[in-house]
Amino acid sequence: MAEKLSKLLLHALITMVILWVVRLVFIVKYVPFDLLTVNRQALPLAAYNVFRFDFQVASYLLILPTLLVFAVLLWRNQGFERFLRRFSVWYFVVLDILILIISIIDLGFYANFNSHINLTIFDFFNEGPIGLLQTIWEEYHCMLYLFLLCLAAIVLKILSERVERLHISHAVMPKPWSIAVLISYLTLLTFGLRGSFSRFPLQIEDTFVSDNKLINDMVPNGLYMLKTACKEKKNAFKIEIPDALLARYHFTDIQQALDIYTDKRVQLQANDTLKALREALFAKAPDTLTHPLPNVVIIYSESWSNYLINLDDAKGSLLLGMQRHFKEDLLFRNFQSVQNGTVASIENLTVSTPYPRFFASAFRLRLLPTSIALPFNASGYTTEFLSGMDTAWENCAEALRHQGFQTIYDKFSILKDYPHAEANSVGVFDEYLLTAILDRLNKKAAKPRLMIAMTTTNHPPFEYPKSLSLSPLPSRFYTNPCFAEKDSAVLNKYITGFRYYNKVLSAFLDSFKASPAARNTILIVTGDHNVRSILDPSFIGKRWTHSVPLYVYLPPSLRHPDYRRMTNRWGCHDDILATVAPFALHHTHYMKLGNNLFDRNLPDSCFYSYNVEQLLADKNGYKTAEKRLAARNLLREIYFNLCFRKP
Repeated sequence: MAEKLSKLLLHALITMVILWVVRLVFIVKYVPFDLLTVNRQALPLAAYNVFRFDFQVASYLLILPTLLVFAVLLWRNQGFERFLRRFSVWYFVVLDILILIISIIDLGFYANFNSHINLTIFDFFNEGPIGLLQTIWEEYHCMLYLFLLCLAAIVLKILSERVERLHISHAVMPKPWSIAVLISYLTLLTFGLRGSFSRFPLQIEDTFVSDNKLINDMVPNGLYMLKTACKEKKNAFKIEIPDALLARYHFTDIQQALDIYTDKRVQLQANDTLKALREALFAKAPDTLTHPLPNVVIIYSESWSNYLINLDDAKGSLLLGMQRHFKEDLLFRNFQSVQNGTVASIENLTVSTPYPRFFASAFRLRLLPTSIALPFNASGYTTEFLSGMDTAWENCAEALRHQGFQTIYDKFSILKDYPHAEANSVGVFDEYLLTAILDRLNKKAAKPRLMIAMTTTNHPPFEYPKSLSLSPLPSRFYTNPCFAEKDSAVLNKYITGFRYYNKVLSAFLDSFKASPAARNTILIVTGDHNVRSILDPSFIGKRWTHSVPLYVYLPPSLRHPDYRRMTNRWGCHDDILATVAPFALHHTHYMKLGNNLFDRNLPDSCFYSYNVEQLLADKNGYKTAEKRLAARNLLREIYFNLCFRKP
């Protein structure tokens, strides 16, 4: 028995060595030696937790072979023993290769997202997997990786066979010793499966061993992070009871959150929670507008990075005409996306949901009172969603129709109206989408329009029009230390997407400002999220990690000289509706989660920039913003839960 259990532990050791080798690659690639020296006090705890995470993976692999060993000990059949030896060889080889593959994927994921595998990995199956696979094939040495995997499989097969051929001891162990060995093995296995002998099992909090992200990121392995991502996906739409939410957000009761968020304006009466939440989260647009209702156009631009604007210069133009529009109009640079994915950002703008993947849930078929279309419909607008993509992606078309959008105008609509339009594997090129927007704005209509648009061209696999001609950037541009991506060919694909979009957006704005639509249209352009993969967060800093620009064009009748000085305020996607509402809505209610960026009665210290990963604000207003956000997020989540429970 001791020999069989010892062999299982040797197999487990091989698994842990694989995880250690991958981690060593991670350290060499991402963790500077100086950082290890500075954080040397955290390294013993890091090493201990590394052992716990890796041994947990190995322990799960041991469950089935352990049960089979016990069966052999009870049955004592030589044929079954031979089967167990052959089975163990192939069992561990196959699973170790799978572990190696997942670990390599985790390394690639980290290179692109500056994070181990998380919930975002499931976007791979939604955001055009064929195109992403093509990009992976073009940008990574896939044949080399396949060769190395085959080589690893051969080495693992040899090692597993040698382990099974080992004869550790021929001596017959006394029964008390056998029992002691069995108890020790089961104790060790229990420790591995639980990851701890203490009160709490191994959990994600154990990845934090210092105040440095890179040191913490050394600790977990890809298998554990994939398991965590699957758990998050499973629980992503879990509706928690109010008591659980109060505990998570650290409030004693709902009234405490109401007091903080509304400055004690809203009181919970007769236990009518839903009524109190409506009063707190919704604002009323008065019927006091004196100007004609303007068109409202909100363009979410794929991966439109705020930081890349900083790299524009005369010798290497990135903005390609946008400089003039940024100077003429209003540009907010202290701005972040709330979410960090395309569909999540669309969901956040259109229905203000606190839950990711709302469009993939059954609740998308239920009209929510938070839909941005409702107050615009009530104010006399036609509401449209436009994109160059096929809006069947992520159920966008289906969900938005159920949320009150009257028109869905996508790839197929554009190709029908503009037969000469060109497309790539993601959708129609942005220039044709922008042309369609302008044509629709200038078309006579009985009602003003709310148009929410999503661009697509600056997205993997980065296929651009054949006619695109851009002046080359100097070679020194690609050696800028702000870039995490060091392959200039790969980097050029991302930068070309940024430049292409700026070029066609600038041309669109030139035409727009010369058209009748400019006299009565509010135009807002922002990024759906920051560009991913190519920027080094440790170099650019928190200020820019999730930052996207917010460009605002106001028609002459709505401009005010004070607005330009307000562009230094902190803001985020949540502020868009709150900023537009006073200009466009009347005699209706709307969900107001953010601030009106043009509010002349609020001091600048009251403004903040919220992203699900971080909060940015002036030093004087940070603590207040933190408390208000916690209260708001709690109240919003309770409100959505109550809405979802209604038949």
